[in-house]
Amino acid sequence: MTLATLWPTCLTRLAAEIPEQQFNTWIRPLPPAEVSQQGPASLVVTLRVPNRFKLDWIRARYATRLEQLLSDIAEQPVTLTLALATR
Repeated sequence: MTLATLWPTCLTRLAAEIPEQQFNTWIRPLPPAEVSQQGPASLVVTLRVPNRFKLDWIRARYATRLEQLLSDIAEQPVTLTLALATR
């Protein structure tokens, strides 16, 4: 796993778990996540979301699972951060 493949791999796995319509509505339209190394054993994935409604929806329904998938793929703890995208 490389930092560049972490998010695409996570998307592939999530797409296999949730209904296609939900994935296409909530997850697929998002811009690619920003992945950064924060120390030797700590990754942070920042997902920029276009508006507050979508941010709250993703946080409530998908954030925990996304963080679990990211950590499993990276084989280390990953912190998922949701932020509003700048316009």
